[in-house]
Amino acid sequence: MKFKELSQLSKEELQKKLKELELELIKLNAQVATGTPPKNAGQLRRLKKDLARIMLLKSLNEKKVTQQKEQQLKTTKSLDTGEIKDSTKKTKVKNKQKTK
Repeated sequence: MKFKELSQLSKEELQKKLKELELELIKLNAQVATGTPPKNAGQLRRLKKDLARIMLLKSLNEKKVTQQKEQQLKTTKSLDTGEIKDSTKKTKVKNKQKTK
């Protein structure tokens, strides 16, 4: 499957697809171990690549979720204290102080 196709799937569908591909990989590895050649020579390689794509998507989704949570925490903390933080102004001030 292509990366675009996989990225359009929901979390549940990705999880199902991952389990399905893992089972298929186990079967193919067992065939190779017993000495019977797989039906399609490139099947094992494609299967491994699809598994890697799915795992990459899962990790990217997890990173997005954690970044969103961190951003929400930062905004709620700044709202609780009544301060509005502007990171660009702080860095400019810090840079001016370092040069002096």
